Amino acid sequence: MRVILPFTAMAVLIGGTLLAHAVEQPDPGDAAYLDPASERDIGGGRLAAALRARGTTVETAATTGEAIERVRERAGTTLFIPVPSFVDLRRLSLTGFPAGTRLVLVAAERRDLDQTAWPVRHAGTRWAARAVGADCALPLLPGPAAVQRQEYASDEHTVCYHGGLVSFDDGEATVVLVGAADPFRNDRITEHANEAFATAMLGGGRVVWLDLHEWDDSVPADEEESSATPSAEPSDGESLPELPPPPGAGGEGAPDQAQAPEPEDPPLTDAFPPSFWATLLLAAIALLALAAAGARRLGTPVAEPLPSRVPAHETMLGHARLYQRARARGPSLDVLRSTARRRLAAHLGLPPDASSTELAGHAGLPPERVRAVLDGGVPQTDADLVAAARNVQNLVRDVTRRAGAGPATSGRPPTSQGREGEPS
Repeated sequence: MRVILPFTAMAVLIGGTLLAHAVEQPDPGDAAYLDPASERDIGGGRLAAALRARGTTVETAATTGEAIERVRERAGTTLFIPVPSFVDLRRLSLTGFPAGTRLVLVAAERRDLDQTAWPVRHAGTRWAARAVGADCALPLLPGPAAVQRQEYASDEHTVCYHGGLVSFDDGEATVVLVGAADPFRNDRITEHANEAFATAMLGGGRVVWLDLHEWDDSVPADEEESSATPSAEPSDGESLPELPPPPGAGGEGAPDQAQAPEPEDPPLTDAFPPSFWATLLLAAIALLALAAAGARRLGTPVAEPLPSRVPAHETMLGHARLYQRARARGPSLDVLRSTARRRLAAHLGLPPDASSTELAGHAGLPPERVRAVLDGGVPQTDADLVAAARNVQNLVRDVTRRAGAGPATSGRPPTSQGREGEPS
């Protein structure tokens, strides 16, 4: 029990922590999540107001196709995608955008990036967003911002905030991956330099805010016509990449498009930072040491002096009640038999391990009686135990009353001197 309790407490603590963390995480499917019109904690109303105060036009799009159409209306527009998991990033990465377009994606996970051919890889996920300083030379980046949760890496493009932000060019557009949603949320925007960071990412003349809370793979109605950008016309011999049809869709006589394999979820070890596992290991070692220290030590029992003197009859009664409560009739009778055997062997001058037959021969008693008393079966009831105990007592009395202790005198009638060994 002493070993189980610490580990049970540790399991409850870890389980409660995981449950509380899961409950505290905002649900991207909530209609208020980073909604530019919502004033709830997880909404983005304060960010939208800050952008408008700086002269930025904020337009809301309800579908991916609508957002793409609005971005193509004017060069230099920022497309803000708060929940990349609800967007078909494979289609988006193959879509042509006007020059100067910026795509800002928030907390894109590994399975999201696996859909694209972007030269960025997912480098891990932290337990919670951490505020870190900008460690790159990108202009307009403010001080520390809480962007390091999803971490990214790239060998050929700019990575900032210790992997919490990566920026690269994708055709005529610039793609910016931000590792956490904290700088854009109402309840986190005033912390650190989150507001300055968010307005720097989305600031400009115009922002198209994709307010999406469920899976959407819509595209503009006339994809072929809208692929031409207003600011840059394709030159001779050059063409914008064609957008492939949706997976599984095929016209008559055309083979079905093979669906891309479903990306695997990241392992559990990637969901927590190394410091979490180190802390967990340290806590486990500490609890194990505590359990080992509190558990009963191995080895033979060690006799220790009692803290106070206890009368012999109280000790005897206490032991007897313990045996009685445990209904240990057999062990109780074994204690009486072993004590009687030692007493008889010492009285008859025999070694302590003398057999019942040897005791009977030296005492001049029938061997059957001695074996029945000292080597009999286990009593089944309390009455049987009392009867067996009386037989042991009578045997000891009969042997010790006989005159002499040696074999030569063991068969003689008892004398008055033989009464000196009678128990009181």
